[in-house]
Amino acid sequence: MQKFIRWANVLIVLLTLMTYLAPFVSPARFWPFAFMGLIYPTLLVVNLLFVVYWGLQRQWRALLSVGVILIGWNHFLGLVGFHFGQETVEGVPKIKLMTFNVYGFDDFHQRGLPAASKELESLVYLHQPDVLCMQEFLYNRQRGPAYLEALTQHNGLTHSVWKPTEELAIFSRHPILRSEARYFGSTNGYRYADLQVGEQVIRVYNVHLRSNSITGLTNKVVDSGDLREKETWSSVGSILRNFKRAAQERASQVEELMAHLANSPYPVLVCGDFNDIPQSYTYHRIRKKLDDAFLSSGSGIGITYAGRIPGLRIDYIFTDQRFGQADLVVTRFPAGKCVFSDHRPVLQ
Repeated sequence: MQKFIRWANVLIVLLTLMTYLAPFVSPARFWPFAFMGLIYPTLLVVNLLFVVYWGLQRQWRALLSVGVILIGWNHFLGLVGFHFGQETVEGVPKIKLMTFNVYGFDDFHQRGLPAASKELESLVYLHQPDVLCMQEFLYNRQRGPAYLEALTQHNGLTHSVWKPTEELAIFSRHPILRSEARYFGSTNGYRYADLQVGEQVIRVYNVHLRSNSITGLTNKVVDSGDLREKETWSSVGSILRNFKRAAQERASQVEELMAHLANSPYPVLVCGDFNDIPQSYTYHRIRKKLDDAFLSSGSGIGITYAGRIPGLRIDYIFTDQRFGQADLVVTRFPAGKCVFSDHRPVLQ
């Protein structure tokens, strides 16, 4: 038994090291690394269990898992934040930014039922964001007006850019000077808005990159999958194929997004549902140019996806280093609780 545990520990360490390569290899070149990055949270937990197991037995083998965690310490910080308490900067204008994939205003916990507009109103009122970016903003004549009223009349987000036929919306307390949207041939894409904040102009990007489209299949495998059944393995194959296509599309989408960001004449805030984790090529491309607000101000475990796949942080707020020069800072909040979506709102 001990021999089996030792070899299992070595295997987990090797798999963890492989996840560290995921951010540096484009899925267009070799997509399996992207999938390896997806299981990092699970591997992290298993490594911690090995540390405890060998530690209780006072064996040096605990150092294997300790070492691999330390080697990937930046990956660990991408999932766990240690910035407790709220920092303030006197005399500096602050921007409170909130991003939320609202799941089409359906109640995630009661499938097929609409979510109450009062819940959205209370959530926004609780945190009082200056700018609210929403993904999957599905407007219809029956329910849409109630959500708009919750945001504009009851929360003061009177400036907005959105279209009933699109799914990206930006609401703001500050005047919007200009806005454009770019969709990648589907509901995924990005919308930016130039905001007049005092004497400064900033550009806010609301982003929604290609979904993995594996939630339904994953739930099916978890709930009723039998590894002895051919249908189960067929579902697993479909999960891998969907993930491969999505990862490769996101790699292309993020390149276009970064090219657009490079031409911005103003400091930028970039937020939204990126459908990718900190151990991904997509995240790595953005982090080369922008700061992840969670790394500088997050606290606790930064899980933003509330579905069945555990440990995923796929919703982000990124900030431009030019904000220091423009005398603008982002006010810090912890991640919000899940209200009615399969995503948690993120606030900074």
